[in-house]
Amino acid sequence: MYGNEDYMLLQRDPNRIIKLIVSLCITAVLSVSVAFNFDYLQFLDSIFTTAIQGSAPSEGLEKFYLMVSFFAEPKMDIFWIFIIAFFLWGFKYKVPALWAIFTLGFGDIIGAVVKQLIRRHRPPLHLGVDSGYSFPSGHVLGVFLVISIIWIVVVPVIDHASVRFIIRALMIVWLILVMFSRIYLNAHYPTDTLGAALVAYCWLLVSEMLYINYAPKVARYRFVIHTKI
Repeated sequence: MYGNEDYMLLQRDPNRIIKLIVSLCITAVLSVSVAFNFDYLQFLDSIFTTAIQGSAPSEGLEKFYLMVSFFAEPKMDIFWIFIIAFFLWGFKYKVPALWAIFTLGFGDIIGAVVKQLIRRHRPPLHLGVDSGYSFPSGHVLGVFLVISIIWIVVVPVIDHASVRFIIRALMIVWLILVMFSRIYLNAHYPTDTLGAALVAYCWLLVSEMLYINYAPKVARYRFVIHTKI
């Protein structure tokens, strides 16, 4: 099992490249629409923002979403991924641990580059701590990648199917809550959160392909000897 490509956590998928092309096309269309501020996008953002924020502000809901946003901050994502990598390394999943850090790290860089390319301003009345450009949401992008890493690397090694199902359901709920929190707090438009998920998914597919091609080679290095891949 150690360093054997036949037992890799990630397997080759002939449809992965098709998924990537389709996802890139959808992401490109959304990004161009945001960059040129198309009217239909403003209309959709307005509808979903109103639906999530409601007609009257709620102090309790605001505190709840502030807490959600805190635990989903990009710096917290780094903390979570190092915790995950620490335990993966301890259980001899050394190459997956390195891949987890690599995937989040470069995902954050890609998100920052896209922000600079699109240069969308934040919604009105956003909190002072939410600086920088709006598209894509860094919170959602980071959480999407952290959840994906747990989904791909951690959950499959759990023996009980019911536990795997519960963990995956909770992760989906958490992602939705993070997306809602950014919209409710006026930190992002709804399309910022959707764009973040799309950008993260595109990068995840690329990162998966890199893992499949290079994990067996990395596993031969002495510092990750006896690793599972």
